[in-house]
Amino acid sequence: MTADVWRVRGQVGLEDITNGKVQGSIGAYYTERKKGFSTLAENVTVDARIWGANVDAMISENVKLALSYDDYSDADGKIKQSGEASVSFEYGEHWAVILGLDHTRLADPLATKPGYNGRRTDIGARVEYRQDDDHLYYAFGQATVARSGDIRRNDRFGVGADVKLTEKIGATGEVSYGTTGVGALAALTYEPNADDRYYLGYRLDPDRIYDPAADFSGIGRDNGVIVAGARRKFGDTLSMFVENQFDIFSNKRSLTQAYGVVYTPSALWSVDGNIEIGRIVDNSRDPVTGLERSDFDRKAFSASIGYNDEERKLTARLRGEFRMERSDDHTRDLNAYLVAGQMTWQQSSDWRLIASAEAAISDRLTTSMLDGTYIEASIGYAYRPVAHDRFNALFKYTFLHDLPGAEQVNANGELNGPAQRSHILSADMIYDVTPWLSVGAKYGFRIGDQRARASTTWTRSDVHLGILRADFHIVKVWDATLEGRALWSPVSGTVDYGALAAVYRHVGDNFKVGLGYNFGRFSDDLRDLTLDDQGVFFNLVGKF
Repeated sequence: MTADVWRVRGQVGLEDITNGKVQGSIGAYYTERKKGFSTLAENVTVDARIWGANVDAMISENVKLALSYDDYSDADGKIKQSGEASVSFEYGEHWAVILGLDHTRLADPLATKPGYNGRRTDIGARVEYRQDDDHLYYAFGQATVARSGDIRRNDRFGVGADVKLTEKIGATGEVSYGTTGVGALAALTYEPNADDRYYLGYRLDPDRIYDPAADFSGIGRDNGVIVAGARRKFGDTLSMFVENQFDIFSNKRSLTQAYGVVYTPSALWSVDGNIEIGRIVDNSRDPVTGLERSDFDRKAFSASIGYNDEERKLTARLRGEFRMERSDDHTRDLNAYLVAGQMTWQQSSDWRLIASAEAAISDRLTTSMLDGTYIEASIGYAYRPVAHDRFNALFKYTFLHDLPGAEQVNANGELNGPAQRSHILSADMIYDVTPWLSVGAKYGFRIGDQRARASTTWTRSDVHLGILRADFHIVKVWDATLEGRALWSPVSGTVDYGALAAVYRHVGDNFKVGLGYNFGRFSDDLRDLTLDDQGVFFNLVGKF
């Protein structure tokens, strides 16, 4: 089963990029969720892309600025874009005032009820009183000042507190009322010592039903979530946790129990295991058949082992998972198996070995049409000679066996994309000619087969890729990249040409963020069998 979720997140201190002139942080994240991925707490029914950025900065000793932007879009056309700005003013030791502005855009072409299309601007304020380190009280209010479309107003007011009742017991509470109804948060924590923690909480989010990123948005009434759990440490090597979660979301309710243990026998090794057991009560109807979906039980068992030897500069991790779903009418019976591993070994000051492998197999017990198999393994050598560090190279081999079933995405995230069996080999090199200019080249080839999802006939998919590039280091923290590309297919006897341009901003010593445009229709990722990659792209690059 090739459905998955992957995330990348980065953050850097503003002190590092302003030479200590501004305190705070800047961060960004990017998430892709593929249709068919599911856990006990998440069931992804459509491909989705989520990204955002945030800035927190101290303007002065008593004034703080916060900016954030979040963007959600999925294959059904749903969109949620939200930008927020707030300024916090501290008055003395006890008082603080926060003023905020929020702009939201919602779009849902499939919505049959009002509230899911339009734009809205809200303003708000929050007043805090911190009696001491153990007692915080606050009140807040917000109102919609501009609106278009059928999006609902978002007027709301409320009060809350975060207090330490005793040295070991803490309590958090909030209650609010607004356009979308009552909101509430209540939690108790008990920490008898530094190693143990017990918690019980309830959360009612009145806006969750209108959030397109929620798994069951727009269905019925949300009655909240109850969570109870405990974490306990036994000595220096063993810790355990248990958590129960009851999600009371209208006609889709679930009860989840999770158990886990982490064992660290030494500074080199770590072992952990998890068990999740849940019951999903699903009274919704299948839009195709019109029949009510069946309830089902889900059990998931996972274990992992990690190794980290800083002296030998060797790190490795292996994880396995088995998930089983069963329904009374057997329509949702499923077995799924997942294995993933990775290793990094710096063999010398010049050479670094990088290897990874993952396999996912789904077995839909009632029909083989929904079965899928995904296996990908790669090994690479990175070369960066210390004595001549102007030269860098990466050699990499990848094996890909991607046979998705019906209603599953392939390795490129395409619901109806082709299956493939491929061997991919590539070499990527770059050389610093001057302090302001670097030149590089990449050559790669793919040997393999592909077939359409509904077909049983395999066809050759061999291609050769060549790239020439130049990186211009404009100023200290800004780079520009230009590439010329060619993709030759010996099967069809054709050559595609392309070009790429991008601008990058360095963030710290090991990270840079870029925005560019691909003028060609193909990607430099030879796992991608499509020719639909022309357009704007956003890129995050890590350096070592």
